[in-house]
Amino acid sequence: MLLFFLFFFSQIINAQIYQHNFGTTTIPAASPYTVVPNIIDSNLSGSSWTNSVGSWTSGAGATGQAIMVNTPANVPTTLTLTFNVAPEFAANITSFNFWRQRSNSGPANWSMTINGINVGNGATNTSGSAVGNTNVAGLTSLTGTITVVITVSNGNGGWFRLDNFTLNGTVVSNCAAAVFGSISPTTGPVNTLVKITGSNFTGATSVRFDGVQAVYTVVSDTEIQARIPVGTTVGAIGITSAAGCTGLGAPTGTFTLINSQCGAPEIFISEVYDQRDQSGGMIELYNPSNARITFNGLYRMIRYGNIADNTPTAGYDLTLPGFIEPHATYLIPCSVPLQRICAAPT
Repeated sequence: MLLFFLFFFSQIINAQIYQHNFGTTTIPAASPYTVVPNIIDSNLSGSSWTNSVGSWTSGAGATGQAIMVNTPANVPTTLTLTFNVAPEFAANITSFNFWRQRSNSGPANWSMTINGINVGNGATNTSGSAVGNTNVAGLTSLTGTITVVITVSNGNGGWFRLDNFTLNGTVVSNCAAAVFGSISPTTGPVNTLVKITGSNFTGATSVRFDGVQAVYTVVSDTEIQARIPVGTTVGAIGITSAAGCTGLGAPTGTFTLINSQCGAPEIFISEVYDQRDQSGGMIELYNPSNARITFNGLYRMIRYGNIADNTPTAGYDLTLPGFIEPHATYLIPCSVPLQRICAAPT
């Protein structure tokens, strides 16, 4: 099991993120050479090969054609590859390999840099062979344009051929994602105001419940307040950070929606009281439906002084004016609890 894991891990680290075998079609003379490589990571693009001579020739490579350059005598010649890393991603290069060959008078040596860092050097033979997989260090979190320069030297004119150029490594997201901490409360009906804690919330561009966009306020870098939107069921919360990370390490949590078991136009009733003396608290009516509930004297609210009361004598009896919008609340303030005096809003 350990052997399999080490092999599997090694394969991931050494995955080919770029490989160009230059195909079987004659290489055009024009520089740059921009034919798409046969292997390139989906977050890499813009492969371009140029050289210091100014034009290419074509010759037999390891398996098909190779890009070839006729070099001047006693003057180093460079072959340069550039490609781009997509925004919000970074490349990590762990090793490289390529096939090379020279004519009898061609450049006998090669050296290579990636983004200005020396990664290897060696000899070039006349029979043609691969340099072998060569590990490199320090090439992590590369962004923007990556530049690979192969310099060939120590020749008396002649040609140099390159084929099967390979870069191994990984391309990963480096987006600054929002980090999800907790949500409170974790249950409630539509329009419940919830507090989401975490970090990197400043500038957040989206808060979604089950993929449904919510109305939200960024309170601070560590807190967002949002209302549960219509269409939410039971599922994930997603926050898109200012950097635009979507589904790439984006925070997730769960919220359980409480659905009304009442048929419209029924309403939920709740009461909130303050512990201070002479505080009558507040009566809250909530409309769980998708339609406006209109009172206009058709609804009455009667409250008795004791849950055990069986008499028709009420502490108060209010005829309710106005209406409640869908998924909204209607607040009735009360005062002097012993007398249970309440007043419906006008």
